[in-house]
Amino acid sequence: MKKTILNIFFSLLLLSLLTPFWVFSQLQFPFITSKAFFFRICVELALPFYLYLAIADKQLRPNLKNPFNLAVLVFLFFSIISAVFGLNVSRSLWGNFERMGGVYYLAHLVAVFFYLQLLGKANSLYLKIFLQSFIVVASVLSLNGLSSWLGGPAFVMDPSLPERSSSTFGNPIFFASYLIIPLFLAVYLAMQEKQRIARVFYWIAVALQLGGLYSSVTRGATVGIAAGLLAGLVIYVFLSENRKLKKYGIVLIGLFLALIIGIFLIRNKLSSDSALYSLTKLKDSNTEARLIQWGVALKGYKDHPIIGVGPENYNIIFAKYFDPKLYQYDPSWFDKPHNYLLEILTTGGAVGFVAYLSSFGLAIYACWKAYKRELLSAMEFSILVAGLIAYQAQNMFVFDTVSASVAYFVFLGFLAYMWGEVSDLEQVAKVENRYAAPAFYICLPLVLVLIYISNIASIQAAKRVNMGYSYTEYDPKTAAGYFESALATPFNLDKQETANRYSDFASKLLFLQNPEISEDFIKEQADKATANQKKITESVGNDPLLWMRLVIGEMNQALVYKKNVNNAQGSMDKALASAPKRVEILQLQLQLYGTNKQWTDSLHVAKKIVGYNPYKPELKWQLAMSYFLNDQIEEAIKAGDEAVAQGFKFNKLQQFAWYIQYYEDQKNYAKVAPLLEQAIALEPNEIGLYVDLAKVYANLGNYEKARLLAQQVAQADPSQKAAMDVFIKSLK
Repeated sequence: MKKTILNIFFSLLLLSLLTPFWVFSQLQFPFITSKAFFFRICVELALPFYLYLAIADKQLRPNLKNPFNLAVLVFLFFSIISAVFGLNVSRSLWGNFERMGGVYYLAHLVAVFFYLQLLGKANSLYLKIFLQSFIVVASVLSLNGLSSWLGGPAFVMDPSLPERSSSTFGNPIFFASYLIIPLFLAVYLAMQEKQRIARVFYWIAVALQLGGLYSSVTRGATVGIAAGLLAGLVIYVFLSENRKLKKYGIVLIGLFLALIIGIFLIRNKLSSDSALYSLTKLKDSNTEARLIQWGVALKGYKDHPIIGVGPENYNIIFAKYFDPKLYQYDPSWFDKPHNYLLEILTTGGAVGFVAYLSSFGLAIYACWKAYKRELLSAMEFSILVAGLIAYQAQNMFVFDTVSASVAYFVFLGFLAYMWGEVSDLEQVAKVENRYAAPAFYICLPLVLVLIYISNIASIQAAKRVNMGYSYTEYDPKTAAGYFESALATPFNLDKQETANRYSDFASKLLFLQNPEISEDFIKEQADKATANQKKITESVGNDPLLWMRLVIGEMNQALVYKKNVNNAQGSMDKALASAPKRVEILQLQLQLYGTNKQWTDSLHVAKKIVGYNPYKPELKWQLAMSYFLNDQIEEAIKAGDEAVAQGFKFNKLQQFAWYIQYYEDQKNYAKVAPLLEQAIALEPNEIGLYVDLAKVYANLGNYEKARLLAQQVAQADPSQKAAMDVFIKSLK
C-alpha cells in the first residue's frame, strides 16, 4: 500500500506543476483565480497521502530541529499572527480574487516545501523527475510566449500587450518572475548530468526560457538574473581551487560587466521599439512612480513596525499615506508596493521580515552545507545561490505572484531536502505503523470537505460574479440573479469583491437607459447592493475603496428615491479619514456639496483637489466653476485660463457659456473666437453661435471668415437672410 500511496502522492505533485496552464475565462480574474484554485486543490488532495507516509515512517517526517524548516514555519506562524491582529482579518487569511494571496495560500506553499522533502527522502528518483517535469513545463510555457511574441501560434495569450509576451500568465511581469527559478534549476541539472542527451535537453530548456524571458521585456527579472549571475561568478571564483579556472572566472566577470556597460553605452543607438532598449531604460515614469510608492510603504511601516498591518493589507497603508505626486505618473489604487521585501516589511512587520530573510539565508546555507558535504561542486553551489539571489533581486521591483511563489517554494523544498539525510523507498517499506491507515481514511473525507469549503464554493462565486458582469449591459435582470446568487453562495471567501462588483452593477443600472428596466427594479437593486456594501464595509472598517463604493451607493440611492444626499456624509467622512489625499474621494465630496448647493464648501474642496492633482486640466476647470458659483469671477477666469492652457476640452456648452460671455464683455475677441469654435462643434445646430462667431471674426478683421459664416447662417435660416445681407455689406 505504501508504494501505491507514494505513487499517488507523487502524481498529485506532478499535477500541481500544471498550475500555470490553467486559465478559465468564466472566472473573475481568470489568469489568477484559475491557477490558485487548481494549485490549492492539488496540494489539499495530496495531504492525506503525505500524512500516511509521514506516519508510516518516522524517517520521512519533517525534521523540526532543522533551522531551515523552523524558519519557514516561523514565517508562516508570524504571518498568521499579523493576519489575526491586522487591519482586515478576512483578506489577510483568505486573500481576494484579484491576487489569491493571504495566509491560506501561504500555508499551501509551506506544504509543498515539506512535501518535496518527503518525496526526496522516499525516492530521490521521483524528486529528480519532479524537477525535470518542472523544467519541461517552464520550457513549454516559454515556447508558447516566444511563439506568440514572434507572431506564431499560442494556446493561451493575453492580447492586451502584444509587444510583450505574457504566455499563460496574463501579465509579462508574472511570466518573467515564474521563469527565474526553473532557469537556474535547468543550468544546475545540466551541470550535474553525465549523459550527453540529457545535458542537451537541459541546455535547450535554458535557451527556451531565456527566449521567454527576453520576449516578456521585463526589467525586474532582467536585473534579477544579471545580479544572480554576477553573484554566482564571484562566488565561483572565490571557491575555485583551480588557478586557471579562477583566472578565467575573473576574466568572465570583467567581460560580463563590460557587456552590461556596453549595452547601456549603445542604448541610444537602438530602436526605441526594441526589447533591448526597453530593458535598459532606467529612468521613466514607471520607475519614478515606484520610488514614490516605496516611500509611502516606509511611512506606513512606522505605524505598525512589529507585526505589520497583516498580509494583503498594503492597500490600506497606501491609501492612508498616498503621495499626491503619484498623480503625475500612476494614480492607481495600489494594493502592492511593487517590492516584495517592502511588502513583507509593511504587512508582516519586523518579525515577519526577519523570518522571511532567515528562510532565504538558510536556503543559501543549505546549499553551502551540501557543498561542504561534497554533494555539490563549486560550480553547482554557485548556480543554486545565483538562482536564489536572482529571485530576491527581482522581488525588489515586483510583488510575488501565484505561480512565481510556487516555483520559489519548490526550489526551497529541494534545497531543504539537500540539507537532510537521503533515504530510499526500500527503507520506507521496512517500517510499519498501525496508525498510518486510520489517519489516511479519517483525513481523506475531511480534505474533500475542505476542498469544497475553501475552493469549490469560491469558484462558484467567482464564476457567478463574472457572469453577472458579462450580462450587465444586455440582460440586467439575469445579471442581478448572478450577483445575488454569488452573495448567497456559502463559504464564498471573497465577499468583499462580490459586494464591490454588485455595487458597480447597481450604479450602472442608473445610466443604462434600457426600457425593459423598471424604476422599481433599479430601486430594489440599489437597496440590496448598498445594504450589502454597508455590511461588508463596516465589518472591515478601514478600507477606503469600500467606503468610496458605499458613498457612491448611498448617493445613487438618494438619486433613485429623489432624497437628500446628506445620508452619504457619514460614509464620506470615513472614506476621507482613511484616504485623506485621494482626489477620487474628494471628487465625490464635491459632487455631494454641489447637489446640496453648498458652494462655499465646494470651493474649499475644489482647491484641495487641484492642490493634490494640478496635472489634469479638467480639475482646474472644476475649480474655475467653483469660483464662478461663488461669484469670484476674476479667480474663476484665472483658473479657467490655466485649464484651457493645459489642454482642457469642453463637452457641454452650458459648461463655459459664462466664460465666453466674460471675454465678450472684455472685447477680447482673440479669446472668444476659439471658444465659440468649440461651442459650435458641441452645438452645430445652434444658429446664434454662428452669428456671434461671424461678429467676432469681423471685429478681428478676418472678413473672409465672417462673410462665410454669415452666408452659412442665411442658408440655414432664411429668416436671418436680410440681417446677414446687411452684416455682409457692412464688412470692409
